[in-house]
Amino acid sequence: MNNCNGLNSQNSQNTLNKFNDLISQASDAVLCNSDCKREREAEQLKQKYTDAQANLASAPAQVFTTNKNYITFTEGEPKYREIRTADLEEKAQQIADLSSENFKQDEAKLNIQIDSYDGLLLNFRNVVDLFETYKKENKKLFLDLKDETNDVLTNERKTFYQDQRIDGLKFYYYYILLAIYIICVICFAVFSLIYPSQSTFKMRVFILIALIVLPYISSWVLGNVIYLVYKAYGLLPKNVYLNV
Repeated sequence: MNNCNGLNSQNSQNTLNKFNDLISQASDAVLCNSDCKREREAEQLKQKYTDAQANLASAPAQVFTTNKNYITFTEGEPKYREIRTADLEEKAQQIADLSSENFKQDEAKLNIQIDSYDGLLLNFRNVVDLFETYKKENKKLFLDLKDETNDVLTNERKTFYQDQRIDGLKFYYYYILLAIYIICVICFAVFSLIYPSQSTFKMRVFILIALIVLPYISSWVLGNVIYLVYKAYGLLPKNVYLNV
């Protein structure tokens, strides 16, 4: 009888709790609008994310502790130490193998870089040697060009001075010869008038006039004479078989 009363009392309490929950949900639905529900949902999601992070952070330690407790309970403390030592040795070997592999890769890269450096150094030395060679050649060419330029300038100056001297000599020779020629013409005129001659007076006057005019027409006469000489030379046969 007491059991029945207890069950009835418990059922009544459960019913009352459900009723209270319904009332709370109804009140919450009335009092909390859409913004309130959105903020509450955001807080719940943030709390779940925080709990998940905490579980993730403590998971390795929990796994380690539970594994230790299981092995120690089932196989004893010495067996756990043996398994733990084997695990640590395996991890140490993996770390050593990984370090050795990384060392080999770094060594290979370093050797490639050293070979590249040696090649670049050799090329640099060749470029420096070529630069020095070109520098010496350019210096020599510059000096040679300077010497040639000086020689050309010297020759030009010499030629200029020689031309000046020649022009001066021509000037003096021209006037000296002209003076001698004038003296000769004057002497001819005086001697023709003073001393008797077998030539007639007209002939002597003609010769005097010709001597006076000759300096003015001498170039033209000489040119015509040379032209006639070349013309006559051109008429001569150049080949013995010309008429064959």
